[in-house]
Amino acid sequence: MVKKTAHSIQYLYGVNSDQKCLKEKCESDNTILFPMLVLVLFTLFIGAIGIPFNQFNQEEMNLDILSKLLIPTLSLLHQNQNESVDWYEFVTNSTFSVSIAYLGIFIASSLYKPIYSSLQNLKFLNLVAKKGPKRILWDKIINVIYDWSYNRGYIDVFYAISLTEGIRRLAELTSFFDRRVIDGITNGVGFTSFFAGEGIKYVGGVASLFISYYIYFMY
Repeated sequence: MVKKTAHSIQYLYGVNSDQKCLKEKCESDNTILFPMLVLVLFTLFIGAIGIPFNQFNQEEMNLDILSKLLIPTLSLLHQNQNESVDWYEFVTNSTFSVSIAYLGIFIASSLYKPIYSSLQNLKFLNLVAKKGPKRILWDKIINVIYDWSYNRGYIDVFYAISLTEGIRRLAELTSFFDRRVIDGITNGVGFTSFFAGEGIKYVGGVASLFISYYIYFMY
């Protein structure tokens, strides 16, 4: 029963023990990737929401698509036919914001595309696959970029070097100065005061004894 249940789970999530991807990380099944593909559509065009969309030029009102969706006014439903849509301004303003999403997708697909990708079946060139000694330099560059991205731009390393190590060394220097200098001065003053007092006491005692003997023998 347990073996049958495990086999059902493997079939449901597309896990096959006979696949060659055991040496590499297996990709998710298409049923799992479908919600992500749906979210990609919203990601590609999310930058167009806040772009000004001038549909009320006669009334001198500048609204965007998000304002149209959030402001329930009757004027949005009953518009005059003479009102024109400034498509040129809309396209020019949305090109930059939408192109950022495409650039991110291109960079991600270039860096994280696996060597066993299904695109190889379509005769596409996989940037991660080895194509001779000419790709050694390019692979090194890709690995450097990948390591930089994987380690979050080495922010933790810079933080550890600049702040953690600096604060630790400052604390060690402060502790050394406090123990060796401040405490040394305090202990030195106390030590000197003790022996100075004892010396003065001894000298005073000897002097008083000498004066006593002098007075005794003189008188």
